[in-house]
Amino acid sequence: MFYSREGSTAQIARGLAQATGGTLRELVDSRRMENGGMFRALLATLLRLGTTLVDPDYTVEPFEAVVVMTPVWIGNPAPAVTTFINNAVLKGKRVFIVAVGGTAANPGTIARLGKRLMARGASVVGHSEVLGYVPDPRAVRPSDQELVTEGVQLAETVRQAFESQP
Repeated sequence: MFYSREGSTAQIARGLAQATGGTLRELVDSRRMENGGMFRALLATLLRLGTTLVDPDYTVEPFEAVVVMTPVWIGNPAPAVTTFINNAVLKGKRVFIVAVGGTAANPGTIARLGKRLMARGASVVGHSEVLGYVPDPRAVRPSDQELVTEGVQLAETVRQAFESQP
């Protein structure tokens, strides 16, 4: 399960799904990001609120393992991910967290997601922090293929986490 506004999280998720044979589920925020929508999304992020999703599917019962992948906005998960976690039945689910940020270290985001997931009854088996698109226009932007490769490489870390946590 992932949300991606600019595409880096989506590419990493595709690589992970390709390497693991997992099912991709994209969360789509109903807010348009232009005309003030991005400001409202950032405000919701700061306040750690959710959003309205387009055609949401909160069903996770058929899956033994769930990977929650979010871009990091102002040190927090995206509102779409907050909405998913607040509405999915996660009790007893084993969850791996992936934070995709402009820096490769986002411990606050991981901690907040872990706390929210555990409050919903999930067991967090591990996490990874991955470098995505950097918001600085002067920064070198990784190619889509580099991001997919990042997701493929992440697959082994995810597999090991789920195997080590029964």
